Amino acid sequence: MHKLRRFLVERDMLVGLVIFGVLVMVADIFSDVDWHFTAATIRILGIIALFGLLGFDIWFRSRHRPIDVPLMFTTLQDRNAARSEWGRFLTASRLNSSVKLIEQVSSVREEDLLIRLDQDPKSSPNPEDWRRAWQELIREWEKEVDRQLKRDLPAEERFCYHILPHVWLPLSFALGASVGLRRPIVLYHRQEGEFFKVMDLSEPRRLFHEPDETIGKPERVPEDWVSLPEGGKLILHIGITDRHSFPEFSAHQDHQNATSAGLVYRLTLDPETEWLGYVQWLYREAKELLGKYQQVDLCIASPSVIAFALGMAFSRTPKVTVCDYQNDKYVQVFSLSEIEKKLPFD
Repeated sequence: MHKLRRFLVERDMLVGLVIFGVLVMVADIFSDVDWHFTAATIRILGIIALFGLLGFDIWFRSRHRPIDVPLMFTTLQDRNAARSEWGRFLTASRLNSSVKLIEQVSSVREEDLLIRLDQDPKSSPNPEDWRRAWQELIREWEKEVDRQLKRDLPAEERFCYHILPHVWLPLSFALGASVGLRRPIVLYHRQEGEFFKVMDLSEPRRLFHEPDETIGKPERVPEDWVSLPEGGKLILHIGITDRHSFPEFSAHQDHQNATSAGLVYRLTLDPETEWLGYVQWLYREAKELLGKYQQVDLCIASPSVIAFALGMAFSRTPKVTVCDYQNDKYVQVFSLSEIEKKLPFD
């Protein structure tokens, strides 16, 4: 179907010339030899073919289903283990046929859709290591996949990424912030060897819609934010976790010289449910504070999918720096100002 659509879109002028050129000339030939009935029949067939082409074109253009593009980011160092995980993800998400279609209509290969991090920055306190890791991931995604799809597919053809972000929280947040609202995305979560579709952002602006009424607001720590001093630096702890020690304000090295606050859902998320409402609430509550400070450090404790979606929501906030939890301490590892230097997917 996609091949036929692409053919019609790219060659509609050629098909039109065939209809009005070849058929009309053939009809004229028959008319010249006084085969008027045959000439009229050919002209009628040409008109039917023309309207058929027009109808097909309108029908194809009216169909809004995009091409599903599965994508997996992983820190697994063993290639075979990464490939096995990728295969299980494709099977569980029923996206094997999408991979075959992508290979048919573009130059993107299946191996391009599995993006494995060669240099793992985990446990490194050096922001440069995290910046290089982010550059590696985003380069593979933007250059090897996104640009190729944009180049190979017709301009009106749409595609939606189905992403499993199996990477550390700061990198997941950075990937989400890099793509922002510029691409439709569906997010998947891995739990106990199974894969679940937990967040539909095929319309990315849903991040800013009203949250589901069945999901309550996150707990504020402290409960009263009115008394918090404004200006300077804010250290904001965001968590969806049943760890009773969260948030640990003292775990951040600058906690004595900055304002600390927390937003937390004290629970374990059910992968059989939609998680978007939690991100919507966390963003709404956090946004209230972010505008009051010159610098913001984010300390996140949640599934990687949540960090990715939060990154999308905070994508154009260069004053935000995301932290990694290392040796019982939060360490600054990646600033969103890096993304603003050369905005990906723009």
